Amino acid sequence: MDQNNSIEALPSSVDQLLPYIFSHMDDAVIIANSDREMVTTNDAARLLFGYNEQEMEGNKTLMLYANADDYADQGKKRFNHAAQAAGEAYVTSYKRKDGTVFDGETLGGAVRDKSGQVLFFIGIVKDVSTRVATEQTLNELHSITSSRALDFEQRVDAMLKLGSRHFGLPIGIFSKIEGNTYTVMQAIHPENALTPGMTFELEGTYCSHVYAANNTQGFHHVAHSSIQKHPCYLNFGLEAYLGAPIFVDEKRYGTLNFSSPSPTRPFIQQDYELVKLFAEWIGHELARLYDLKALEQARQELETLSQTDPLTGLYNRRHMEGVMNEEVERAARYAKPLSVALFDFDHFKRLNDTYGHAAGDDALKLFARTVKDASRCVDLYCRWGGEEFIAAFPETSASDARKLLERIISKLKDANFSANNEHITLTMSIGLTEIRQGDSIDTLIQRADEAMYEAKHGGRDRIVTHL
Repeated sequence: MDQNNSIEALPSSVDQLLPYIFSHMDDAVIIANSDREMVTTNDAARLLFGYNEQEMEGNKTLMLYANADDYADQGKKRFNHAAQAAGEAYVTSYKRKDGTVFDGETLGGAVRDKSGQVLFFIGIVKDVSTRVATEQTLNELHSITSSRALDFEQRVDAMLKLGSRHFGLPIGIFSKIEGNTYTVMQAIHPENALTPGMTFELEGTYCSHVYAANNTQGFHHVAHSSIQKHPCYLNFGLEAYLGAPIFVDEKRYGTLNFSSPSPTRPFIQQDYELVKLFAEWIGHELARLYDLKALEQARQELETLSQTDPLTGLYNRRHMEGVMNEEVERAARYAKPLSVALFDFDHFKRLNDTYGHAAGDDALKLFARTVKDASRCVDLYCRWGGEEFIAAFPETSASDARKLLERIISKLKDANFSANNEHITLTMSIGLTEIRQGDSIDTLIQRADEAMYEAKHGGRDRIVTHL
């Protein structure tokens, strides 16, 4: 048949031509008369709204609107004889035959002849429910991720709930995967059947497909898919799944996934992009938290270095002076006892000269380990200088402090200390004092120092107390 014959074979009237003109359009097309009664519809319109041709034609377009007010409003704006042709698309809520409501992007208005008379009204409708829902979800996601009132776990929880609602999948899991171990970090479940810390074999979860593909994966009806024999379906009966890998500093960490015991609609590209976006945010936030943790650890290490002696790990002199000033003030304010002791190794120069400075350093480190093991957490020790150490014992009388010092020097003597394969007994001379009314840190240390020198001149290896 030639072209002219084809044209002659088409209907001649406008009413008959319209179905042919719009029959192959993907968007729904609805033609209505001046009373807004449907004259003709294309296949896409009947498929979108769920009606057959006889159910639609002859009825008012009111039956397609979710809200009668929207029908009236559009009648005033676009679908009347006085309205100009509307070239701007708008979104309104429509209702299918089965009662489900969807958002439809609509382009429509009056079509006129050359004289300006209205021939018919036309509406071209596209279901944009997913797009509108995605825009709303993205706005909520922004609110969640930018909220300063929420910590990381609270944000992830809000994100799991948001994703579950958007995808229509009631189970949401943030997981960590190490080897073949799948660990639930956070989860939402309608029956609270999943709790943080629960572990599964990776191969028994749908996330194994995410890891195998290293990309987002989705299954909307597992029973009718190629993975119907997967352990996750056999063991848990999960019909629908959507998941994405989480990367932290370009290394795989785990997955973000949503699932349901019921089948769902087929997933579209927007679904895959959205769950990927969720997972990317968690990965970026984890990386940020790791960076903050590393910075805090570095800060703490620097603070520790600024406060401690690098050889013994005890407080350094500068820090100890500040701490002791605070303890002296506190003891005076609350009338609490405070004891201070000065330690000095006996014959330390001889130890260094005979066995080398390494042996001297080992003796200093042994002292530090001994006092850490023997003392209370409130006791304060400091390398005061060279082989001298100072200690402060808050809320402790000199008599009680002396008992502790006796245990320390006993442990030090009994320690298995040697240099050049020769056993060496380490002893110390200790001066001890207790705070008096009107004492300052200087008067306390001066009295302890005098007591220590008395211990040295009195034969060493002893404790002398000056009160």
